[in-house]
Amino acid sequence: MSAAATQRKTFALSMKYIIYASPEKLFDALTKEALISEWCDGGGKMEPKVDGNFELFDGWVKGKVVVFDPKKKILSYTWKPGEWDKKTAPSLVTWQIKPNSAGSEVQLDHTGFPSQEEADKHYDGWTDYVFEPLNDYFIR
Repeated sequence: MSAAATQRKTFALSMKYIIYASPEKLFDALTKEALISEWCDGGGKMEPKVDGNFELFDGWVKGKVVVFDPKKKILSYTWKPGEWDKKTAPSLVTWQIKPNSAGSEVQLDHTGFPSQEEADKHYDGWTDYVFEPLNDYFIR
């Protein structure tokens, strides 16, 4: 069997979203545990360094930090929800945060889903459980 035949098919999503906070404040809200608990239902854990542990939603998803660049406002981590099969590889989330007249523009890329159904569910999940709660946190 060739190498190409053994590669597994994965699925991805890419989205842009405006968050009503400066890139610095948004990056802090994503990477400082005390702030994560302010906007994320169930809180989270973040070791703000490459290879640090990452967790959100009371442990529903866990991963490892792959890129941590506060200067360029880039954050990337692996992502594996607890209900995924143990044999399923983690997916990868990458945040790129740029200034915008309303605050920050987020380019979020989430790659490596095991199915299109998972990618579709996560598309709505990012909006409902991350982006909107972040905006609620910043405009209160």
